[in-house]
Amino acid sequence: MSDTVWRYFELFLLKINKMGTQTNNTFSIKAKTCTLLCKSQEENDCILGNGVQYVIPIYQRPYSWTYEQIRKFIDDIFTSFWGENRNSASEPMFIGTMQLSNSKEILNGKEIIDGQQRLTTFLLLLKILKTQYPENNKLNNIELNWLQTKVNNGKQQKFLQECLNAAEHITPNEVNSYLNNAYIIREIFNEEILTDKDEADFIFDTDKFVDYLFSNIYFVVIETQAPLTKTLQIFNAINTTGLDLNGGDIFKIKMFEYLTRIENKPDTVFEEISRLYETVDSYNAENKEITTDIPGILGIYKYILISKFGLDKSLNQYSTNHFYDLLFDNLLSNGNNKEFKGKSIKLSLDEIEKLVNVRYEWEKNQFPTAEDASAMQLIWWSRYGRYWVLDFVFMYAFCDDENCWQNLWIFNRKLSKLYSVYSVRYAKGLNRIHTFTYHLIDLILKKDFEGIITSINNLIISEENKPVFEKLINGDITENTKVKNIVCRLSALLAEKEIFSAKDDESIKRVRNIFDGQVDIEHIEAYNYFDETLREEKRIEWADKINSLGNLMVLESSINRSISNKPYSEKLLKYPSSSFTIVKKQAELAEWNLEKCELRRDVEAKKIVEYLFN
Repeated sequence: MSDTVWRYFELFLLKINKMGTQTNNTFSIKAKTCTLLCKSQEENDCILGNGVQYVIPIYQRPYSWTYEQIRKFIDDIFTSFWGENRNSASEPMFIGTMQLSNSKEILNGKEIIDGQQRLTTFLLLLKILKTQYPENNKLNNIELNWLQTKVNNGKQQKFLQECLNAAEHITPNEVNSYLNNAYIIREIFNEEILTDKDEADFIFDTDKFVDYLFSNIYFVVIETQAPLTKTLQIFNAINTTGLDLNGGDIFKIKMFEYLTRIENKPDTVFEEISRLYETVDSYNAENKEITTDIPGILGIYKYILISKFGLDKSLNQYSTNHFYDLLFDNLLSNGNNKEFKGKSIKLSLDEIEKLVNVRYEWEKNQFPTAEDASAMQLIWWSRYGRYWVLDFVFMYAFCDDENCWQNLWIFNRKLSKLYSVYSVRYAKGLNRIHTFTYHLIDLILKKDFEGIITSINNLIISEENKPVFEKLINGDITENTKVKNIVCRLSALLAEKEIFSAKDDESIKRVRNIFDGQVDIEHIEAYNYFDETLREEKRIEWADKINSLGNLMVLESSINRSISNKPYSEKLLKYPSSSFTIVKKQAELAEWNLEKCELRRDVEAKKIVEYLFN
C-alpha cells in the first residue's frame, strides 16, 4: 500500500479513537490496525495467538459467502503477494474493517459485529493450508478453535466444527456452507499456485506465503464497549462497506436486546424472532411474489402501538424506521423523547405474529365482490392511500369475531367514500382527516364497529360536504389531476353497478381495470378541435364545459391515442371496442353537442353524489 493509503488509515483510526474519547461513560470506541499474527511477543496488535475467542452472536446471519466473493478474496491476496505476473515484490494488503464488542459470557471473548464473513473465510483458508502443508511450523502452531458461532441455535457451530474436523479429502457440500466453501478455497488456491508450462522452474514458496498471510494483511479492528443498540448505531456510523443494516435487520437485533434485557427472556428468544422472518419468507414463497416484508408489518404495528399505549398521535406521521429508532431509544437507553415520556410500552412477538398471519389471510381472501375491489382502489387513488393498511388493523382487532370479514368490507366501502369526498372537495390532504383516521384506529382497537361506521358517516355528511361537492364536480374538473382521476373513475365504476355484487374473477378484473389498467381520461369533444380554422370558435362555444364531467370519460390508452383529436364521428368507430360500459353507452349516441354534454354531466354527477352520500 502507498504512503497515501497508510495516511488515510491513520486519519481513519484517529477519527474513530476521537469518537471514543468524546463520548460519555455509556460507551467507548477504540481502533487499531491488526495483522493475523504478531511479529514479536512485544506486539499485541494481532487477531490470533493472543488468547481471544471470537464469537459470532446469535443475531447475525449465517455464513453465506459465495464462489464469486471467495474468488475475489483469494485473487486479491495473491495479487498483493506476488503481483499479476508472480514476480513482483509483495505489498501490504488492507482486507477490511472488523468491529468487535466484549462478550459477557466468554472469558476474553469478543463478539463480531462486522467482519464475520471475512474472518470465517480466513479460518477456512488456514484449515486448507494446515491440511495441505503439515510441515509448516507456523501453521502447525496455529489452532483452529478461536472462532465459534451461535447462529441458528447451534446448527451453524455444528457445521463449522464438522468442517474443521474434516480429514484431508473435502468435497462439495450443499448443506454445510463451511465445507462447501473450504472446498472452493482449496480449488482456487491450487489453481493459483499451479505451475504453468512456461514456468517449469517455478516452485511455490509456502513459508513466504504463510509469513505474508500472517504479517502483511491488515485489518482495522474497532472495539466498542456499549449496549447492543448503541453498538449497532456505531456500526452504521463507521462501516466502510456502504452496506448499512436495513430496517428489518435492525429491528430483529433491537427486539432481541429488548426481550433479553428488559423482559428477561433467554437468548433462545432470538429463534422466535427469526421464525417470524421465516414465516414472512414462507408466505411470500407460497404466493410466488413479495406480498410484504417485516418493515411492512412493522409499519402496521406502529399504528397499533401508538393507539394501544396512548402515544402522541404525531408519531403516526413518522417513518417506520424513525418511529422504532425513537421507541427503542426510549426502551433501551432511557431516551428523553417527549412523545414517549411517562409511557410504559410493552412489545410482543405474539402481536407481530398475529399481524403477519392476518396480513396473509387478507391476501388470500381479498375482494369477495367487484364493489369491494373498487372500494380498495378508491382508497388507493385518494389523498389518503397510505391508510389502506387499516384493513389489517381491523382484522387484527376483529379476527375472532364471526362477522369479521363481512364487517371489514362494510368498513372499506365507507372509508373509500369518505376519502373520495375529501380528496375531491379539497385540493390537498387535510390534517383533520389524518387525525380522524387515527381516531378510527382507536375505535377499531376498542372493537366498536358501530362507532366506527357512525363516525365515518357523520364526517361524510358534515360541513355542507354534499352541496359543495356537487357544485365542484359540475364544473371544470381538470384543474386538479387527482380530482379529475377520481371523479372520472367513479363515473366509470358506477356504470358497472350491475356487476357490483358479482364474485367472479372476470367481473372483479373489469372494475379493477378502471383503476389500475392502462387508462386515459378522454375528451369526447376534442380539447383541440381537429379543424384548426374552427378551433377558436369551438373553444368559445364549449367554454369550461369542454373540461366538465359531461365531456370526460375513461378510455383505454391504446384507443385514446389512436383517435387523438379526431371528430366525434370517427371516434364512434373505435368506442365500441372498449371494455368499459360507460364508453359503450357513449357509442350509442350518434351525435355529440353541448346540450348532450350538459345532460350527461347532470346524470353522471347525480349518480356519484347519490353513491357517496347515500
